[in-house]
Amino acid sequence: MKFNILASCFFFLLSNFLLQGKKPNIILILADDLGYGDCAPFNPHSKIKTPHLSKLASEGLSFSDAHAACSTCTPSRYGLLTGINPARTGVLNTLLSKGKPIITEEEKTLAHLFKSQGYMTHMLGKWHLGFEGKDKWTDQPLQGGPTDRGFDTFFGIASSAGAAPLCFIEQNQFIGQPTELTTFPKHDHQGKTQWVKSLKSPGFSIQETSPILAKKAVALIEKMAEQKDSPPFFLYYASPIPHQPWVPMEKFRGKSDLGEYADFVLQLDWVVGQINNALVRTRLDRQTILVFTSDNGPSPKSHALMGTKGHSSSAGLRGVKSTRWEGGHRVPFIVKWPDKIPAGKITSSIVNFTDFMATFAELFQVNLLKQFPSAVDSYSFLPALFDERTMMNRPAMVHRSNAIRSGQFKLIHPNHFTKFENTKISEFELYDLDGDRREMNPLSNHRLKNKLFEEYQRFNRQRKFK
Repeated sequence: MKFNILASCFFFLLSNFLLQGKKPNIILILADDLGYGDCAPFNPHSKIKTPHLSKLASEGLSFSDAHAACSTCTPSRYGLLTGINPARTGVLNTLLSKGKPIITEEEKTLAHLFKSQGYMTHMLGKWHLGFEGKDKWTDQPLQGGPTDRGFDTFFGIASSAGAAPLCFIEQNQFIGQPTELTTFPKHDHQGKTQWVKSLKSPGFSIQETSPILAKKAVALIEKMAEQKDSPPFFLYYASPIPHQPWVPMEKFRGKSDLGEYADFVLQLDWVVGQINNALVRTRLDRQTILVFTSDNGPSPKSHALMGTKGHSSSAGLRGVKSTRWEGGHRVPFIVKWPDKIPAGKITSSIVNFTDFMATFAELFQVNLLKQFPSAVDSYSFLPALFDERTMMNRPAMVHRSNAIRSGQFKLIHPNHFTKFENTKISEFELYDLDGDRREMNPLSNHRLKNKLFEEYQRFNRQRKFK
């Protein structure tokens, strides 16, 4: 208890010191379906070269045990923005079919937190958290999107770049009605291509979606640099790549010698470089916290396809996107803040996307419980940011359904289709991730299994589905 009080006092004083003068800008780059092993700093055997991400890792702190809030895209983004474990509220991709915004008005977001601190809040890219009414084209204002959930500005797409409606959204309005026929590729796990026909709005191009968003991100940084008296800004850059369809820019097509997916990863790496270089060029880098991560593990198709080329998109971890194995939700995670956060270091502290809310709240000395009580699953990892040797004693994490992680141990039911009420403790498997990160050798520690299962049951009794 005495240590906790001393630690709290220390980080209160540290926050005061760090925030002397202007508060830091925050840029959060979220890749889409990028595997832990697709990012060279996290996979020494990667066949995909990512020089800009490697440079970012040399300039910042890498987390080797960071986790998305879920192993699929909608719940992962929900957890990132709200600080709520999507398993608590039953958020899955399928919830979008109800035609309701996934984030309710009562659930506050990172954007709300930053706005409370005087920030301008911006979002570019893939929303994928629903609007009022199904995500189909309309000339009416969209309700329940980014600008209704704390963001001052939004430019991007409703879902994936290849999902209808194929058009951009600015603020809360679709830009142009999809009236023109277009085709785009979809690949299977063997690399075979199917061509999909769809309607797009005039001027919209799936291939140009990522370059346009990157250009807007750079323009925003340059604009903020020119406005010397402007308030600090938060930019949430939700990249639509390397999610399918794999349509890299011409400058990257064939460059990897590993196919379209790897070419697309090279393009993502370039986007990160564009943003990082813009910060350096405008001299905003020392006033900016830059975060890079991915929404979940690699898609089954990209993982299988890259495996035939001798590359492991999961860096040997078991599982892929949509599974509760480590390959589904352990993600690359890098944080840079020059002269504040250690450069070129690695920490093994366990962190989750839901922890962003509490971490920035502690940096700003905000009482999260009082001001943002909806962020019930958020725990600050601020101490680990400033000292890579600090090991965070994070409470247990429930992964989607039928899996729980506590410290180095993970309890998981092999069949995620089995409903919780139909599971038995004897069916679960226990793994020590410190010595068995690939989850290949289950333990027979019945006492520990029972302890974790009881904790898992307590969490499930608190669940209230949307």
